[in-house]
Amino acid sequence: MAYQKLSPIALMAAVRDKVEAGTGLRCYDAVPLNAVSPFYFAEVIRIQPSNTKTMFRDNYTVWIHCIAAAPKTGEAPSSVGVYNLIEQLQEALTEDIALPEPFELIMQTDGGVQTIKTDETEEKHAVVTYDFMVCYGFKCKL
Repeated sequence: MAYQKLSPIALMAAVRDKVEAGTGLRCYDAVPLNAVSPFYFAEVIRIQPSNTKTMFRDNYTVWIHCIAAAPKTGEAPSSVGVYNLIEQLQEALTEDIALPEPFELIMQTDGGVQTIKTDETEEKHAVVTYDFMVCYGFKCKL
């Protein structure tokens, strides 16, 4: 019997749903042209097998970009907006994402803030890493 792995599309839908429900802001997998900030942008950057003696599982690494609103004209740039987005994101993801059957979320880990920078649009931009370990089958002897 061949086991089906979790689709990155299903994983991203679960991440997007949890981020949007927990923050009240949009979470894109592809940012539309002229999207109004603040918002989040999530992308899978790595899928790595993490099988054990008894389980088939994969570890998905997701970068979630936090894009804060640009400062108003004449305002000094501030990092408060992006820090608020990071805090809201981390609070939203204290709850596990919901995966479709038959997949089981084994572990959801906050990898922390990787970088904070200022984009050419003057928007503050942070990248937060999350790892999602997903079981998609069990090994058994016949």
